[in-house]
Amino acid sequence: MRGMREEENFDIPLTSLIDVAFQLLIFFLVATTFIRRETDHTVRLPESEAGVKAASVPDRLVVNIRADGTLVVNGMVRTEGELREAAAEFARAHPERAAVIRADGRVVYQSVMRVFGICRASGVKYVDLPVLEPESR
Repeated sequence: MRGMREEENFDIPLTSLIDVAFQLLIFFLVATTFIRRETDHTVRLPESEAGVKAASVPDRLVVNIRADGTLVVNGMVRTEGELREAAAEFARAHPERAAVIRADGRVVYQSVMRVFGICRASGVKYVDLPVLEPESR
């Protein structure tokens, strides 16, 4: 029959679409695990009524003070002198960003204030001290 056309069949290749979706999923899963690299999981933050969940901000100075007084700066164990250098470099590179001091709840207050003083003396204008919200009782 001359006037009839053969029906054209258009199929969407779903295999490629599914592959792309899975690759995007894997990318976002991997990317989110690297965002919190500065958090030292051995540090148990103290609780406070004013506790607010800290936002993850890239390019920030995060100082963790473990219960034994060890300083962990952006994931690496450091001395006070190395902290001073890192804080000065951070202050030059990001003058309006806050440094974060994550101190374990069992740390002596003097240790927190010493780290705070090092940061401020190195030129860091703002320092955040994150805490946890108290559990509902």
